[in-house]
Amino acid sequence: MDTRRAYPRFAIASLLGNVAFLASWGVLLSRPSGWLVAGPILLALFVILRVGGMWLYARQQTEGSPRIRRAALFTTLLAFVGVGLWVLTAVRGPTISF
Repeated sequence: MDTRRAYPRFAIASLLGNVAFLASWGVLLSRPSGWLVAGPILLALFVILRVGGMWLYARQQTEGSPRIRRAALFTTLLAFVGVGLWVLTAVRGPTISF
C-alpha cells in the first residue's frame, strides 16, 4: 500500500490521541464522579493512538527511516512525560470546582 494514502489515517489518529489527552486533563481537573476510571481510559487512548500510531507509521516508512524513528522516539518520550505529569497532578494536584 502506498504510504502517502495511509498518512491521513495516522494524522487523524494523532489528532484523536491529542483530544483524548486534553479530555483526560479536563476530567482530572474537574474530578467528576468516576474520574478515576475515565481519566486512565483517556490516557490509555492517548498512548495507543498517539504513540502507537507514530511507531506504526515509522515502521511502514522505508525512506527517511532514521529521521522518522527519531520523531517516534521523541513523541514517545513526550507522551510519557505528559502521562507522568498527569499522574503527579492526580496524586498531589489541585482540583477545580465548578
